[in-house]
Amino acid sequence: MDRKTQTSGSAGVDARLASTDGDRRLRDVVESEIIPRLVHAHAQPAGNAHERQLIRPAEVEAFTRALLERTPEHAQKLLDFHCERGIPLESIYLQLFVGAAHLLGAWWESDESNFSQVTLAMTRIHAMLNELSPSFHAGAMRSPLERGSERRILMATLPGQHHTLGLSILSEFFRREGWVVLAIPSPEPGLIQASLSTHWFDLLALSASLDAEVDDLGSTILAARKTSLNPRLAIMIGGPLLTRQPQLGTTLGADGVSTDAVDALALAQRLVQAQREVRLN
Repeated sequence: MDRKTQTSGSAGVDARLASTDGDRRLRDVVESEIIPRLVHAHAQPAGNAHERQLIRPAEVEAFTRALLERTPEHAQKLLDFHCERGIPLESIYLQLFVGAAHLLGAWWESDESNFSQVTLAMTRIHAMLNELSPSFHAGAMRSPLERGSERRILMATLPGQHHTLGLSILSEFFRREGWVVLAIPSPEPGLIQASLSTHWFDLLALSASLDAEVDDLGSTILAARKTSLNPRLAIMIGGPLLTRQPQLGTTLGADGVSTDAVDALALAQRLVQAQREVRLN
């Protein structure tokens, strides 16, 4: 349960959330998509492309407010402006899009934006991400064979979670670096294990958001190791739960914890390299 529903002044909000099935579904989108995964897991960009903030907070706010307008034209023009002035797409993804998600979550918590508005804005970000994807990959994709062998990763949230934008951004970064990626945004129970038992993966990346997911995360890691075709499967975990409790990486038997998309790439490369060195010895 989030901070807002825990406070004494949230009776009216709780009543709205419980009023209809549609409202509950919208709450699920906001709680699982915006606040847990994006605000916490991707709020702090890292790496050489993100050492400095190329998009100012005021520009992020203007873009976010434009996303909430009746039509998407204004938001699209602002996005085009940043692209035309040479802002790298890495920064567009991790500063503009994630920054917008951060603000949307804050505005939802303060009742400045309602569920329908936030969901519409997130849908528009998804569409923009899809439009930019070919440019993001153009000229950057390198064949896995140039690095010696193919690298395969399975990415998933835990069953019941819908962190689709965060998973999409993570997938974009890995695919651009030549990884073969299977991303399962909200798997049915058993689908992760079934995928690992029928296809070879070097790495499994799991995202968890809520404290209530600790047991599910632990059981998923254990089942993954038992069912994987790769007996040396590397497993890394991330998301807001690990931001709050990084020690869970060791406790639950994962091989590493990542904090954002750039950090996840570096960690994945180290894990796969170590895995292959063990295999050769």
